[in-house]
Amino acid sequence: MQLGTVLRSLVRRWYLVLLGLILTLALCYQVQQATPEKYKSQASLVIMPSAQSVGEEGNPYLNLGGMGEALDILTRRLSSEEVRKQIAGEFPGSAYTAETDKGTSGAILLITSTSSNASDALGTTQAVMDEAPKLLGQMQEALNVPQTSRISTMTLLVDSKATPETKARTQILLISAAGGLGLTFVLVVLIDSILKTRTTHRKGTNAPSPGTGRKIPKRLQAAPETVPSRTVPALSPELTLSIAEAQPLRRKRQLRTKPQHNESLSDDELRPPVPASQRPS
Repeated sequence: MQLGTVLRSLVRRWYLVLLGLILTLALCYQVQQATPEKYKSQASLVIMPSAQSVGEEGNPYLNLGGMGEALDILTRRLSSEEVRKQIAGEFPGSAYTAETDKGTSGAILLITSTSSNASDALGTTQAVMDEAPKLLGQMQEALNVPQTSRISTMTLLVDSKATPETKARTQILLISAAGGLGLTFVLVVLIDSILKTRTTHRKGTNAPSPGTGRKIPKRLQAAPETVPSRTVPALSPELTLSIAEAQPLRRKRQLRTKPQHNESLSDDELRPPVPASQRPS
């Protein structure tokens, strides 16, 4: 279907388009009310090398390259079901993720917490931050690692205020609006096509057959044809006389063929007529 046809259908059924827009706005409002508002809090921890590997005068930041394996193990421990249940018991309805910060090449742990309450989001982040060094110490203690050889964590960044997470809600609203508008346009074009088809069919059914019940406009009606009157010319006296003289001759012929009628004819009837010019005045 061409774009011009679609636009004409939308303009022709503008009231249906208006109704669809109102319903789409109502849908977006319901989605916004039904989608709970989320707050997000983030923190970053860096895995520091052991004091023995750095030395007394060494720079620990120069030895961060070998901390990747330890960071992977720590993220798995923080994401375990046991730790999640423990933190969920303190802050119900909250969620968090502990993963490697992919924006840097160092051993940095990124913690992200979300909750419907700003204070719960901050509390969840702090709880995960407190749990990370404990788990790291338990793992090294299980292997009897000396204190001077143990790695540790250091807080790099932590949010002091939870921020509203509007990205998810905005995406849901955009999807709802696009779906409502698309459905409106499709239904309007479909309804317009059906109505046009019915109107065309109805006109074809009610159209009169040729020559029956069809009124011709007055401007197209032909004026009645007028036949010129013919005047019969008057007969001349000579022609009138010849016709009068021919009538007795015709009667005589009839008498010859039918003699039985002679007795009923009088002498005046058998006598030829006198011309009008010879008749006494």
